[in-house]
Amino acid sequence: MASPYVFNNPGKTIRIGRILNPSDHRAAVVAFDHGVHLGAIPGVQHPGETLEALADAGADAFLVGPGTARMFAHVFTGRGAPGLILRVDWTNRWRSPEALGSEEGRGRMISTVEGAARMGADAVLTYMFIGYDDPDAEARQVEDVARMAEQCEALGIGCIIEPMARGKRADHDIYSADYIALGSRMASELGADILKTDYSGSAETFRTVTAAAYRPILIAGGPKTDSLREALEMVQGALDAGANGMFIGRNVFQAPDPRQMMGVLSRMIHTGLSVDEALAELGG
Repeated sequence: MASPYVFNNPGKTIRIGRILNPSDHRAAVVAFDHGVHLGAIPGVQHPGETLEALADAGADAFLVGPGTARMFAHVFTGRGAPGLILRVDWTNRWRSPEALGSEEGRGRMISTVEGAARMGADAVLTYMFIGYDDPDAEARQVEDVARMAEQCEALGIGCIIEPMARGKRADHDIYSADYIALGSRMASELGADILKTDYSGSAETFRTVTAAAYRPILIAGGPKTDSLREALEMVQGALDAGANGMFIGRNVFQAPDPRQMMGVLSRMIHTGLSVDEALAELGG
């Protein structure tokens, strides 16, 4: 089978090499797109300062919305700058009823691959929810994702798909390894170059996911964890199961010391820093 790190497209090879480190095919990516869906949550009120600090601390790339990409392009400019991943869709799935959310939510594309290329993005990312009560809503989203993957291939832009088991049919067990594996394989078949997925809770169960997909996997951080150890063990467990790193947001920018948290996570992913060593540095 062909290597998951080989792209028969020079544009993708160059751009994805700015996200996945070519020496170890791993990445410490910060998800910083929360404002697109949730507004100004804690930790994202000063985007430029936060992006600069986390880039300096070792972030390989950032996931951001179009507005942030335009306003803070300097963060992604120059030799050694972090990779730019553009969020090209929006959803009201995550908002609470008090914040005008809805039970299942729906999403729409808010940018294009061509627009991302004009911004200098290395990759684009979109959700792919499975488990809607309305099967046509799921099918329409898959159609949007597949079209995006074709456009990425045509323009040499990295295609990152975020499959998630959500909706009324899946909400009873959203972290099921079988559900995560189902979405991951579907996303691989639709043309993903990299996957952003939920973590199933243990290395043992997450091996089901890495075995099902044939593309590099970066785990999502999900909600803020209750402890530093929990966040670090999540990353370590994913790595032990064969994942390529992380796509973590709140557990970085809402940490007691975001810069220090970013630094230890980067070294866990790239140099083998242990959970206990990381905790010792964090004072946890």
